[in-house]
Amino acid sequence: MRAFRRSWGRALATITTVLAVPAIIPSVADGAVVEDGRDFGTPTRAPGKTCPFVGDLPVRLPAVAVPAGTLPALPEPSVPSTIHGELCMSEAARDRVAAGGEPPAVLLLVHGLTYGTWYWDSPFQPGTYSTVNRLIERGYATLNIDRVGAGRSGHPLSALITPNAAAETVHQLITRLRGGDVGGTRYPRVGLVGHSYGTAVVWLESALHNDADLVIGTGYSNRFRLEQGVNLLSTMLPAALHPVLPPAPWKADPGYLGSRPGTRPQLPFFHKPGTDPAMLAVDDRLQNPMTVTEPLALSREYDGTHKGIRIPTFLINGRHDDFVCGPGGSSCRTTAGVDDTPEELERAGSALADYEAPGFHPHACLRAAVIPAAGHNLALHRNSHQATDTIAHFADQAMGPTGANAAPYRSACSTRPATAADTLPDLTRLIPDLLPQ
Repeated sequence: MRAFRRSWGRALATITTVLAVPAIIPSVADGAVVEDGRDFGTPTRAPGKTCPFVGDLPVRLPAVAVPAGTLPALPEPSVPSTIHGELCMSEAARDRVAAGGEPPAVLLLVHGLTYGTWYWDSPFQPGTYSTVNRLIERGYATLNIDRVGAGRSGHPLSALITPNAAAETVHQLITRLRGGDVGGTRYPRVGLVGHSYGTAVVWLESALHNDADLVIGTGYSNRFRLEQGVNLLSTMLPAALHPVLPPAPWKADPGYLGSRPGTRPQLPFFHKPGTDPAMLAVDDRLQNPMTVTEPLALSREYDGTHKGIRIPTFLINGRHDDFVCGPGGSSCRTTAGVDDTPEELERAGSALADYEAPGFHPHACLRAAVIPAAGHNLALHRNSHQATDTIAHFADQAMGPTGANAAPYRSACSTRPATAADTLPDLTRLIPDLLPQ
């Protein structure tokens, strides 16, 4: 508890610094500051890979939260922005579409806080770490994005970048994919894949709309460890003072934060024995900002929101992910090894499904797997192939590379009849989970 108080004290100091930033922000007038122009190295190159669309997609961020149906005569106030997206697939899939054949199912990849497209398509040894390239080999297309506020996407006022706004932009992207507004081809089958905060976003989008064919979460939980969240906040520095983030107008907004250099390895992002030390340097160099509004997603873990998910759902966590692995790491127990198959990982990690199931509706048919020798950033560990292969394994069953399995899987997807309790918040676990690891 003493360590928790120290962490909370550091977080408060960060918040105090953020509030004081306007007095020390450098001028952004006269065009002296340009947008973030870093080369994030995506999309990576790989044999047989093609990316028919790479660019900006228009989205609108809700400016206020208006309950559905309360103002039928008025449009919902919103602010325009853009999302950088990279739609990639195999050359064989592209040629099939060009010949009038069935388009591939698309997996829309949503990264977590301080990351971007490079999390899913690592420019460092992509043959080992690129989730995108491995999914393409399995026959899927991927739409890999920078969320609004990150990377090459728009950086509006930080107060607008809320979990609800992020979920609505993902909803808009699903609509665009199905409507043919991303590269000119209609993609009728779309699955969602999130990591960390990206999982919070795709879970919220699914709870609100249930418009994807499946949702796969990684590196998240219905009970994020509060003290680790405080530790994360305590490592943050206002973007205006950050030495890694390049000059850009949005850095003048005190709501944008970045990780202090050298602090990221102190957090559960990586399990050191399973990590190439060179990856830690890449992780620090390519970090993106987060906003003070995005942690509001944690409230959704306690109010029953995720019980609104009615589409096939899978969760994948690392054995050593102290952000999300429950009291004493109990929910991420596993007897699996780094050479085990997705089927073996799911069987050996049954404790995770048991722990998380009370937070979901039975129609989500929650399944789960635990990846050994990995921390929070599953895609950036040496055995990243296990996480990617598990994503593909579930996608094959619940959707298929052309979507042929979506209807039969969903028609049989119910673990038990729904009851009134399935609309209420889950109170069966510690709130909050404060037991030490």
